[in-house]
Amino acid sequence: KKRIFISGFLLIYTMNLSVAQEGVLLNVVYEFKYVRDLQRKDNPYVSNMVLSLGKSTSRYCSEREFNANSSSSKKQQQNFPDPSMPTITVVGGPAILMGRYGVAIREEIIKNIGKQKLELNGHVGTKTYTVETALPKINWRLKPEKKLIGKDTCQRALGKYAGREYEVWFAPGLPFSDGPWKLNGLPGLILEAKDSSNEVAFYFKEMGRNDNGKEIVVPFLKDQYTIMTNTKDYNRSRRAYDLDPEAIILAEHPEAEIHINNIDNSGIQKLTKIGKYNAIEKNE
Repeated sequence: KKRIFISGFLLIYTMNLSVAQEGVLLNVVYEFKYVRDLQRKDNPYVSNMVLSLGKSTSRYCSEREFNANSSSSKKQQQNFPDPSMPTITVVGGPAILMGRYGVAIREEIIKNIGKQKLELNGHVGTKTYTVETALPKINWRLKPEKKLIGKDTCQRALGKYAGREYEVWFAPGLPFSDGPWKLNGLPGLILEAKDSSNEVAFYFKEMGRNDNGKEIVVPFLKDQYTIMTNTKDYNRSRRAYDLDPEAIILAEHPEAEIHINNIDNSGIQKLTKIGKYNAIEKNE
């Protein structure tokens, strides 16, 4: 009989595979909102995300991953690693990371603007997957409207990507042809983006320049156990796990004692099933 436990923290084994890369010049925090369940539109998935920008490369990950792994983070703990870090071995069995918005999405995007390459690393159940693709080429249509976001004057642009029409606001004064998630390709950093159905959105919260010289653009989730795959198969695995994480873990480890780890002190003690799954990439 399967048993589910609530755990406060996990003992985690991780391996640092960092290699010398570009230094981080700017860290930008976004609020990511995503209607993952079309039957619960009033309860979207919400997470703070951090885009760490080098001259021509970037890393986009959750604020939890950033705080757990970044040497510049004051929140990094030495004795008890953050439960959002890649889980290879967990004392007591595998864990499902849960919060008030459902099962945690654990992905990072590494972009290389110079080489026009994109790498997605995703942790699904007890496995880590890596997908390498070309950087998406989005046919942006520039619009004359402008508005102030933070301290930066931004211009409006429209573009289609992965089955969704996005309205974005980019800052020409920030010379990075980049943005949150997989969005990129404008003459300035994208500070705000949302799709036409109001199901996916990225809102600027804050930014800070990195002057300590210690931070470099490296992946946090990728490890020696990473499974190389393609976008279609990864999205299929992501969907299956989001819909029924317990079933996926038990299929891999039939005798496992599954733990639920609350990542946001919400007190969630049971799995909330998704009624009608809404893929963020509709054409996959």
